[in-house]
Amino acid sequence: MTAREETAIQGMIAARSADPILARRRLLSMTTSTSFPLTWLDELDVLAAAWAGGDNVTASAAEAALALWRARLQRPAVPEEEWLDVVTPSGEPYGWSAPRWFCHLVGLRHRVVYVYLTTPQGLLALQMRAHTKPEWPSRFDTTVAGHVKAGRTWEEGVMAEIEEELGLAAITRKRWLANGRLQPVAGYERYSVDEGLPPYRNRQVNRIFAGTLTAWGLAHVGFADGEVGGLYLCRPEEAQRLVTTGFLVAPGLQRSFPYWWAWWLAQSGQTVPAAP
Repeated sequence: MTAREETAIQGMIAARSADPILARRRLLSMTTSTSFPLTWLDELDVLAAAWAGGDNVTASAAEAALALWRARLQRPAVPEEEWLDVVTPSGEPYGWSAPRWFCHLVGLRHRVVYVYLTTPQGLLALQMRAHTKPEWPSRFDTTVAGHVKAGRTWEEGVMAEIEEELGLAAITRKRWLANGRLQPVAGYERYSVDEGLPPYRNRQVNRIFAGTLTAWGLAHVGFADGEVGGLYLCRPEEAQRLVTTGFLVAPGLQRSFPYWWAWWLAQSGQTVPAAP
């Protein structure tokens, strides 16, 4: 590190109390090997604030911005690119979509599902994320979780994720799912920003679903896509303790579990168990 860089970094540290986000960004822009000008961050701030998750932007304006950022970040369109519907705060599609990476770049609101499945004996099936997952490997997670792809309804999206992660097809749901249906538990919107280069703005409308696997369904679970390492069957009270302590728990489970836990207690007519 040169003397000039050291002086600049010291200046950034001193400026944190006045504007910690700007200081951190300047520090990142100087220490990263990626060519990402600070002015780009300012542009993204403006877009994210003006677009408000997709509420204040037209499809044509978003398309033009997408073309610009494709060129800047060298992200050409490819057949396997995942597209997500941009939605209202209640989760209703606006009628246009964008690539997943672009949604996360400018904070466009999109849909995510979390599924909690129990066994006939009342055990909760927690997913163990595969050790090869780029995000939160080898962590406990909800039974199933994922983004709802463009053009799908909530029901289609949740069933597609179950088939992808557990190998249980929607067409055979009456065999693997008690009563043949999932129950809606709760919904909420969440927005977070990771000030990296590029930044990661995650604005999600989340919906939580619950259901009970049949014995046939439990016997036919498979992990073909490699995203799931296995299922950990435990009493709901044990899962609650795991989440409370944060032990090897992925963020999706950490944030969605309180909604399911409250629903499960209400459904079973129980109160919160006393601490041992």
